[in-house]
Amino acid sequence: MTVVRAICIIVLALCLISFGGGQVSAQNGLERGLGTLVGTPENPLEVGIGIRIDQVTSVDQKAENYGAVVVLRAEWTDPALAFDREAIGRDFQVFNPPALADHARDLGAIVPAFVVHNQQSNKWIHESAASLRHDGEVVYVEKSSLTLQAPHFDFRKYPFDTQQFFFEVVSVFPSDYVTYYPLEEFSGLGDLLGEEEWILDNARVQHSTVIGLSGRDSDQIALAFEGHRHLTYYVIRVFLPMLVLITVGWALFFLDEYRRRIEIAGGNLLVFVAFNWAISADLPKLGYLTFLDFVLQCMFLMTGALIVFNVALRKLKVSGREDGARMLDNYAIKWIYPLGYAAIVGYAVFAYLLVP
Repeated sequence: MTVVRAICIIVLALCLISFGGGQVSAQNGLERGLGTLVGTPENPLEVGIGIRIDQVTSVDQKAENYGAVVVLRAEWTDPALAFDREAIGRDFQVFNPPALADHARDLGAIVPAFVVHNQQSNKWIHESAASLRHDGEVVYVEKSSLTLQAPHFDFRKYPFDTQQFFFEVVSVFPSDYVTYYPLEEFSGLGDLLGEEEWILDNARVQHSTVIGLSGRDSDQIALAFEGHRHLTYYVIRVFLPMLVLITVGWALFFLDEYRRRIEIAGGNLLVFVAFNWAISADLPKLGYLTFLDFVLQCMFLMTGALIVFNVALRKLKVSGREDGARMLDNYAIKWIYPLGYAAIVGYAVFAYLLVP
């Protein structure tokens, strides 16, 4: 019996040692995994977003959108994606985006998906890749082309207007799980945008919170920039011909034959109609007048009034009151016509260009 009891005690001791060692080992393994997971309300995943526009392929004023070729960059670190570089034999692994998403899903990690908030067309991705460092740092880069909405266009000061353009990237996940911060060094406008009609500058990165696809507050990074027009085009193609037409209208007063005045003023009236159609073709059907619309409509009315005025002068001459007609004609040459146009231009500048 003594031998049997001794054997039982030895077996029990070995079992205690075995289970005790196993428990210690399990506790150590658990302690190694006790770090707070990222992508949770307690520890949101921090993602850096960079937006760089290399080209502006078009600006459609009537549709209020623009086309762009854009390089998007996203950076984040998730320890769940870390790997043993000695086992892999390198510090980095390179994935295409779908493969990275599958890899992250297999490891129980999340990939910070995003949408372009003001996207209007399909996004054609030219190139995309993601690099994963051994410590879980991910850098994702894609180059794509797409059409973007520009709903902030305001043409009241046209053609002296400055328009606002945006490229808005919004997180699919709520801000409790994924937060954004801007990558200033990887954001901005390229040196050769390829846009001739507009001068684009004043690029800046903006961080905000909007209602995302989940219906909850989500982080947004937007690249905002401004565009204004090359005024030389409008000076040569619009304002210079308008000045010539105004000068021709004033020169009519030096003709003694009222009938000839009426014929020339009628031709000017048709030119203003053509001007109006040509300019309106570049803009959407607005519910307000632009600066150029106001000036053109006033010139149209002045030219129409000029025809009526010359008809009245001819009537006075035919009725034998030629002296009265000449006196009115003299007032029109010296005061009414030039001061009328000066008042129109002055009011337009004040009401449309100077008043915010």
